[in-house]
Amino acid sequence: MFKSKLHCLTVCIILLLSRPTHAQEGGTVTGLVTLEGQPIGNALVLVVGTSFQTESDATGNYEIHNIPPGTYEIFAQRDHLTGERLVLSIQAGDSVTTDLPVQLSAVHEDVTVTATPSGAVAAYDAFNAVTVLDNFELIANPQTTLGEVLQNEPGVAKRSFGPGSSRPIIRGFDGDRVLIMEDGIRTGDLSSSSGDHGVLTDPNGLDRVELVRGPATLLYGSNAVGGVVNAITPHESFRQTRGDNTRGQFSIDTGSADQQFGSNAGLQHRQGNLLLWGSGGSRRTGDYNTPSGKIENSGTQISTGRAGIGYLGDKLFATSGFTIEDGRYGVPFAGEYHEHDHAEGHDDHDEEEDELYVDLDSRRRVGRFDVGMANLDNRLIEGFQISFNTTDWRHDELENEGGVDSIHTSFLNRSYVTRAEFTQRSTGRLSGKFGAWALRRNFSATGAEALAPPTSQTAIAAFAYEELDFGRVRVQFGGRLEGNDYNVGERTGHDEEDDHDDHDDHDDDDDHDDHDDHDDDDDHDEEHEPEAPAVRNRNFAGNSVSAGILTNLGSNTTFVTNLTGSHRAPSLSELYNFGPHVGSLTFEVGDSELNSETTIGLDVSLRHQSPNVRGSFNAYVYDIDNFVFSSITDEMAHGLRIGTIQQADSRFLGFDAEASGRIGNRAWLNAGFGAVDAELKNSGEGLPRIPPLRGRISLDLPYKDLTVSPEIIVAAAQNQIYKSETVTSGYSVLNLRLSYVWTQPTAAHVIGLSAYNLTNELYRNHTSFIKDLAPEIGRGVRASYSIRFF
Repeated sequence: MFKSKLHCLTVCIILLLSRPTHAQEGGTVTGLVTLEGQPIGNALVLVVGTSFQTESDATGNYEIHNIPPGTYEIFAQRDHLTGERLVLSIQAGDSVTTDLPVQLSAVHEDVTVTATPSGAVAAYDAFNAVTVLDNFELIANPQTTLGEVLQNEPGVAKRSFGPGSSRPIIRGFDGDRVLIMEDGIRTGDLSSSSGDHGVLTDPNGLDRVELVRGPATLLYGSNAVGGVVNAITPHESFRQTRGDNTRGQFSIDTGSADQQFGSNAGLQHRQGNLLLWGSGGSRRTGDYNTPSGKIENSGTQISTGRAGIGYLGDKLFATSGFTIEDGRYGVPFAGEYHEHDHAEGHDDHDEEEDELYVDLDSRRRVGRFDVGMANLDNRLIEGFQISFNTTDWRHDELENEGGVDSIHTSFLNRSYVTRAEFTQRSTGRLSGKFGAWALRRNFSATGAEALAPPTSQTAIAAFAYEELDFGRVRVQFGGRLEGNDYNVGERTGHDEEDDHDDHDDHDDDDDHDDHDDHDDDDDHDEEHEPEAPAVRNRNFAGNSVSAGILTNLGSNTTFVTNLTGSHRAPSLSELYNFGPHVGSLTFEVGDSELNSETTIGLDVSLRHQSPNVRGSFNAYVYDIDNFVFSSITDEMAHGLRIGTIQQADSRFLGFDAEASGRIGNRAWLNAGFGAVDAELKNSGEGLPRIPPLRGRISLDLPYKDLTVSPEIIVAAAQNQIYKSETVTSGYSVLNLRLSYVWTQPTAAHVIGLSAYNLTNELYRNHTSFIKDLAPEIGRGVRASYSIRFF
């Protein structure tokens, strides 16, 4: 009822306030971006609180036209070259000159394009809590996966089944509730469906990574109920450049504790209206070392390639590109579970039998076409963009015995995404976007762990996002309608009678009650053969709504409140999976009778930003009806505990915070912490793999172009555990980073050296599926070099 009323109110406000009015004549701002008096090209220039932005050209000059009359703040930034916000006053028809000096700083503005549809905005001014890691930060501390890149950010943890399968957990949400995107479009892989499935994206070839905490369902759909990670490539950022320009980058890195080695190179060129780009890279790691020894079969390999062409006119633009990604990584200890099946038919083998290893060999092929128009002379629409994306994902789960590979299971996932966004002409205080989105997905699997039948998924959505600007107060509101249809083929590898029996068993709760009460100990370790979920088509429809207020409290402080109501359809794996699944260490039993999840969420944020102190404190509570989770029983099947997919009401309560304070001319003290408490509301039982209280404290101590950054990562013990979990001890890890930056007007060189886990602490990641078998990485060093030219 609450969500229905909020949705109706949102629609009414949009209709009332979006009537066109005659545009008021605006003004122009021009100027020069400089570093120590020298012009700087390719610096982002942003008028705070508006969609007005540009980049300085090769001579450092910039210009922005048609800014409505008013008083604003403006700043310039290029990676860690940043400047203070300056006041900008615009009168109708005026032309104002404002030069923007920048300097190298360890602490700088975060700029995001993911948290709002209005283009680039400062994270300080966004309604969601946002963290941005730019190219400088990615290169200075090179990592193999997005999960490892983000694991120490407040409110974020790393889910893994070894290094290659690392994936971010945001505010305790994992899997299908965290959306991974590349340039604003979902990656189309299967990393959300299993603990041993990874994301192929190489972070070291990116321009930046944007992390949005909390629900982003309005813009990106029901899979973003926990948050969004958007990996932004250099060519996507390059589309904002003005005039003829060439930009490129090259990086190389190495590491000791896992024999890491990687390199990336890319080039973007604009000549007139023509845009060209290309990039490529490769990365490998070996088995990593821990204080207790080497973790066998934990190595990774990734190779990537991207190329494209585009036309960028004054109004019309169109780009077309493709991406090729190939990867292979080991899944530590998975062979022990696969060997259970082998042993059933090989009891007479001797003890000298070769050890069995399991690898995942993946490939991703992406084609994308974007077309749109900007600067339209239209009273309603200022511009639009339509994106078409096709992704062909395949991975094979390989068994390697005696150096010989054999395919155990193959997965194929083809997806086709269309997204259309229309930017409204600002009408006084109101601005916004509306659009539509569609997904067609074809999934199939063959082999021993083909848990789900062949399935086609069709999803379609319409959305609107609006903002009202009252000066010191800004209001956002909007809604999204989304439908998901699953059309299922016949299940293979199981008895037909299991698939088509009556569904009365779903109402029989006797077994579930026994498991929840932990009373049935007699069946522990006994083998059972559960019943497969019925194969039936499902249709889901729901809406997501949002309303928020951002208030400028004065003294460089803002307070943000967001109220959201969101809907998530169950995932394919939650509905239909059935069989032994090493990726979750269970025999999975899905439920094709599941209902949609509905979430009511409240987020509040207090932010401060001044020359000497900046930070934010974010608190949240999410009340989720029909929360889908795997209930681990004491019964066994195929050597694994049976995990049945169930639904119950749940509650997530937590905070994440970060702050930086200047302690000298250029030195900064930084701290960030995050914690979440997640439980089933009826029983009070903790949910599985919820990260403990974790934090980071660091110093940035610059000397000329060198910055020394000691850092300590701390985590409390996790004692609030799910019934199948074990307690994880707390830990503290000491790291040290050095970075040398040589900045020129047309280039930037970065040399990074990091020493991690200096005390060789033996510690375990609570959100790892194999934490009791595989500790985290031991003491080691990484070194990197990169050059970017503009």
